[in-house]
Amino acid sequence: MRLRQRQRNYAHERQAFLREVDATARAARADRQDFLGWSGTRDLRVSALVDEARHVKSIYLTDPDGGSLPRFEPGQYITCHFETAAGEKPLVRCYSLSDRPRDEYYRLTIKLLEPPSSNESQVPAGRASSRMHALAIGDRLAASAPRGGFFLDPRRQLPLVLVAGGIGVTPLASMLAELAETNDSRDVYFFYGVRNSCEHPLREQIEEFAAEHANIRMCVAYSQPLPDDREGGDYQLRGRLSIETIHRVVPAGQFDYYLCGPGEMMEQLVEGLLASGVPEERILYEAFGPASIRRAALPQASPATAAADWPPIVRLASSSQQASWDDDCESLLELIEGLGVDIDSGCRAGSCGMCAARVLEGNVITVKQAGAAAPDGYCLACISVPTSPLVLEL
Repeated sequence: MRLRQRQRNYAHERQAFLREVDATARAARADRQDFLGWSGTRDLRVSALVDEARHVKSIYLTDPDGGSLPRFEPGQYITCHFETAAGEKPLVRCYSLSDRPRDEYYRLTIKLLEPPSSNESQVPAGRASSRMHALAIGDRLAASAPRGGFFLDPRRQLPLVLVAGGIGVTPLASMLAELAETNDSRDVYFFYGVRNSCEHPLREQIEEFAAEHANIRMCVAYSQPLPDDREGGDYQLRGRLSIETIHRVVPAGQFDYYLCGPGEMMEQLVEGLLASGVPEERILYEAFGPASIRRAALPQASPATAAADWPPIVRLASSSQQASWDDDCESLLELIEGLGVDIDSGCRAGSCGMCAARVLEGNVITVKQAGAAAPDGYCLACISVPTSPLVLEL
């Protein structure tokens, strides 16, 4: 009996060790850019299209030859490359994968970026999202391999709080699908803020996860519910998600927080979590576009250097153009564009790497985690700000 117990204990410990090794290896591959599923771009075939909500469409992409697709970590994205006319800037956008890792397909769930309601300047709909919504079954789409530093880290085993706003639900839907598929037993609190039932994508799938897994608890907030939307049925909370809502629903204890949504929402929630004592290393987030989080944490001039070096001068070596850093700018990319200088950019979120600029003199810091790796001696202008006088080569 003792021998059998020792054998069972050994088998259990061995399985636990192998799971830990696998989790560490997966996370290491996701963290590094040299473990991508393929180099450069490859064509993926549009194999199915599903209308999910008002102006939201899911696009199912497969290998054109029917082969298996490389694995990704839930929360990561692929980078889509669109053809442009000769002389036009490249058009590149990054879209989160919205389903769990599968061999047979990748799913993107994309919202059509609409022009402003009072469109006096005739600003068109989103260039990339309109191209995605115009795809037909059988079309090909050039894409770079899945990547990104915002993913469900298999090394972390704390209970989870997932918070999404608008189309920011996509990477968190991928995480939920993986947690449900693997029957992960951790407590999961899922919060989702959206306007109403017409703009509520992936609803049935996520509700199914909560119905079939008692450890997944869901709180949906409608900020502008329709007359037929039922509180307690279609949604649980009227209004916008807030840090007070999260504290009211989530019990005391240690959790890992994953957040994705519009910049203003993210800034409020991240700052609220930090102010309430949640350690920074337990808050993982992705904000739309160039929005930065915790701007108060960006460098400020010290009394000794304020007069001479702050605000620092940013100079472009190739054109000798320069400007004083403006604290209202979100990034170096915004400052450079303000000079009327043409600089390549795609995602504007640190994910595609197109805006890499060589730092000849000075230093920068990043305002959010990069999904793409800048070469040594370069910075990603869309997520970087100066900490000293700066000379850049574009």
